[in-house]
Amino acid sequence: MQHSTHTALFTTVSGVVGGVGKAITAKPLLLAITIPGLSTVIIYAAASAAAGYAVNKIMDAGSRKFNQFINKKSKNKK
Repeated sequence: MQHSTHTALFTTVSGVVGGVGKAITAKPLLLAITIPGLSTVIIYAAASAAAGYAVNKIMDAGSRKFNQFINKKSKNKK
């Protein structure tokens, strides 16, 4: 399954929105949200998106190799 680079961007944005939403609901005062706190959320969301994207690529490559292996075995049996 091929994914474009938009997947990582969408994951990062949704992580930031979710983190900021959680911060707002946990501390209803908007003054409690700080720039360092927001930057931490953004950094963790970006790191999470990058890790998820890398794992997805690795699993896709492994799946392709496994399918090629299975297809070779089934063709050799015939």
